[in-house]
Amino acid sequence: MMEQRPSLTLGSLLWMPIGYLLNMSPITAATLTLLVISVCGTLYYSLNSDFFGLAAPPFAKITFSDDFSNVTMPDGRSWKIIYEKNKLSTFAGVAREVIHWREESQIPFATHDILITNGEYSSPGRVTTRVHNHAVYYQWYTESMPKGAINLLHIVPLNEEIYRQLLKIRDWNLVTIKGREILRIEIFDKTGNPENYFQDDGCNSILVTSVEIHAKGTPIP
Repeated sequence: MMEQRPSLTLGSLLWMPIGYLLNMSPITAATLTLLVISVCGTLYYSLNSDFFGLAAPPFAKITFSDDFSNVTMPDGRSWKIIYEKNKLSTFAGVAREVIHWREESQIPFATHDILITNGEYSSPGRVTTRVHNHAVYYQWYTESMPKGAINLLHIVPLNEEIYRQLLKIRDWNLVTIKGREILRIEIFDKTGNPENYFQDDGCNSILVTSVEIHAKGTPIP
């Protein structure tokens, strides 16, 4: 007589990992839990993703003025954006690093740091780069200063559609990003008093109005 095995249901499949955890020793379970937390944390801070909308900016609550110089939230907070010039700027080249801002509650409508390079700055064999805490660090391995350009963009998307386009950018994509450069973002508390400000130091803060991805690309030798 053939032995009949119990059928697997969705509920049993969902409970299976919990059952394994309950049968593990406390040390093994704690180690596995810490490993999962570490992996999830690494992915959260390294991937250019809004994780199915869970990490997306609250676009429905953000109100821009018609000239995009003032921003307000229902809780009373507000921001004043001061621009460098009226005309648009264009940054074209290889996106060497794409970082989605996390936990930036002071400026909830700023979403990305994207490092745009061209010329020798696009070559990892000639120039190494690292973006950390909204600053770029780079070192070249040539006798003279590299030829080309390197620009770290601190990005405010014009709207949710532009934000969705930014989410598609990956490292080593060939891109063109256009927008109006920002000199300073002044932050006000719920009572309208100045609270803080954001102003980059040598980088390019920008209200992005256009995103084009020309090619996926690969690292340049």
